[in-house]
Amino acid sequence: MVTVETKAAPSHDPFDLWALPALGRVKARWYAGSRLARLSLFALYGLDLAAPLLVRRCLGVERHEFAHTIAMRRALDGGPDDAAFVERMEAMGQGGGWGLPFAWFSRNGTYPAGLPLVTSTPYVLDALLRVDPASEAGERARGLFEGSWAFLESLHVHLDSEDELALSYAPFDDETTVVNANSYAAWAYAMHAVHGREDRRLEARARSLRLARWVTGRQNDDGSWYYLADRDRWDMIDGFHSCLVVRNLRSVRALLGPAAELVTPAVDAGWAYIRTRLFDEEAGLCRRYTLRSRPDPFRFDLYDQAEYLGLLIDLGHLEEARTLVEVVRRRFRRGGAWYCKIDVLGRRWGRGFLRWGITPFEVHAARLEAAGR
Repeated sequence: MVTVETKAAPSHDPFDLWALPALGRVKARWYAGSRLARLSLFALYGLDLAAPLLVRRCLGVERHEFAHTIAMRRALDGGPDDAAFVERMEAMGQGGGWGLPFAWFSRNGTYPAGLPLVTSTPYVLDALLRVDPASEAGERARGLFEGSWAFLESLHVHLDSEDELALSYAPFDDETTVVNANSYAAWAYAMHAVHGREDRRLEARARSLRLARWVTGRQNDDGSWYYLADRDRWDMIDGFHSCLVVRNLRSVRALLGPAAELVTPAVDAGWAYIRTRLFDEEAGLCRRYTLRSRPDPFRFDLYDQAEYLGLLIDLGHLEEARTLVEVVRRRFRRGGAWYCKIDVLGRRWGRGFLRWGITPFEVHAARLEAAGR
């Protein structure tokens, strides 16, 4: 039996430490190739590895809530109710979408706090569609959902052809095209194609299909996807992003029906790659990478297990899913608390970091429990 014990609440995050302006600048200089910044980062990463909560407390890093985590957790926590949920999404949204509550320093540049992200917004849209449409909250939810069209339209176009479309991660002048981000964009447009304004549905459908075709066109012969479309030294093939691409393409197909059958070969090949290359039979857990850009001290990540669990359930492998849940509970929990990573020494790291794997895992574990009733 799977029990859900972690309530939605402000929490720390693997990336919130680096949102401090001084530390963020160090990280930005490292991405730019500074050796001095690299040495400084080694020291900072060491402190973060040894005592993540203590370091955050000493540096005054605040705990945050995340709009898409709140959206995902509604079914788990029994709340907030429709009216409260819509009100919170109204307060947390920006430009028709939702992002992170702190600045995110990445190799693409510095994404400001609150900047809407295409990897976060679809979770909120999916939850808004579940609000009772006959209620006053339903009318406001509908307004938020329709307002997300402006966010999707604000994404920068990286490729636009008759057959394919590729967009940016955010309304931000980044230089790289991220594969999983475009699978999220395809899902978001597919929701608009089915549930959006009548006069936008055909356009949304066409964009979703062109995005999906671009994503499937970036798949490697072995069924994998690189994280970046334009390969560079930061590229990787990892567990949870691979699962997310497959999940998002399946969501597009579920919404658009036969028109989206073009994704089926890619979904099947992607799932086969995940099963054979990313799942570690000996450990009973999903590996983090089959290709990584740089070493780090972590061996397993709860986010990988969460998204792999979701696909096991979606594809009907319920006994394997139950076995995975039990292994994950033994490895990632201690003293009633969830941790989000396990390092090479077997130590758990990131207690209560809800966004990073804990919430997704609990959501899928609850789905599994419901499937067994």
